[in-house]
Amino acid sequence: MRKRKIGIAILLISILILAACGESNGNDNTNSGSTANGEAIEGLPNKMVWSVYDVGSGGYIEATAIANELSKAYKSQIRLLPSSSGVGRMQPMKQGTADIGRLGDEYQFAFEGDYEFATKAWGPQDLRVVWSPFSYLGFVGLEKAGIETVADLKGKKVPFIVGNHSVNLKTEAALAFADLTWDDVERIELSDYGGQADALKNGQIDIIFMNPTASVLYELESMDKIKWIEMDADDEESWARVQEIAPWVVPSEMDNGAGMSEENTAVIMGYGYPAAAYAEQNAEHIYGYVKAMDETYDKWKDAAANLHNWYKENVLVEPLGVPFHEGTIRFLEEEGLWTEEYQAKNDELVERGKKLQEAWEETVKSADAEGISEDAFPEYWMNKKEELVQ
Repeated sequence: MRKRKIGIAILLISILILAACGESNGNDNTNSGSTANGEAIEGLPNKMVWSVYDVGSGGYIEATAIANELSKAYKSQIRLLPSSSGVGRMQPMKQGTADIGRLGDEYQFAFEGDYEFATKAWGPQDLRVVWSPFSYLGFVGLEKAGIETVADLKGKKVPFIVGNHSVNLKTEAALAFADLTWDDVERIELSDYGGQADALKNGQIDIIFMNPTASVLYELESMDKIKWIEMDADDEESWARVQEIAPWVVPSEMDNGAGMSEENTAVIMGYGYPAAAYAEQNAEHIYGYVKAMDETYDKWKDAAANLHNWYKENVLVEPLGVPFHEGTIRFLEEEGLWTEEYQAKNDELVERGKKLQEAWEETVKSADAEGISEDAFPEYWMNKKEELVQ
């Protein structure tokens, strides 16, 4: 534990040094540095800005580790812009300040123009997935509570994290595995995602919905036995209900979280927690970034618990909800990881993006003509979207 804390401290110090390097994004210069074996990475920018989760989060630590090694290997200057909100992470990308964003589900919401992106200030965003490492979420409780299945949550106290639509939507999707909705459980509002363990210990909630590698779960496990509520991967009907709400999640088996081991795995919800960019981002730069990550993988893979999920053989490659960037597709094709089926799905998503953009333009014009207020516009857009985008 002491070694882990020291390692994290070193990474945080490293990023403070990196953050001082340069203020512009990576669209002006292409990297001419070289790898350890003397080969340059084609297209890698000299300077990059990444929009990431807030300081201290797992996403920030992962981005720090990768940025540190890319900087050392290729002399690229990488600056991180942290934010705790989805809109906050998207804003510098929209403004052109950030090249890439390590985003939560806001990349799905922004592509579709849903939720906080259904306002006139946003609308559907022409995003592309750059790299999609796996992350995990699932229901976990105390073993002694006797909650064995998702169906057992009916009538139980389930956490709802205020202001965290990304987590709450996946909670709703997980409940749908047993054909439950928020109306079938007692929804308990919490202000802090990380405070679920304390809420469970205090009897405020009956179950936790969280990433298995969260430090608070390891602490909880040290005090009492915990049990993950599994979501059988072979139950196609139940997973169809899940994916109707969150199409980008898939059944995933995990063995390295709290309360798990190689002998005691759990099948829960897995999804891409991606690095994303706007479609207009230079394809050579995106290719160079992905290629550079691949070549330095062995140097940063052990810096955080889930970084092994960034390996090219482990990432989510099938397009789900948002298409992949052409620069990434080039790399995946070179590595034999891209298929005709994936290309067809990607093309369908690109076409959906075009339809969303067209529907948005039509909706804004009609809203202006009808005098729709700013407050009423999101609902107006969602109704028009359902009508115009099939």
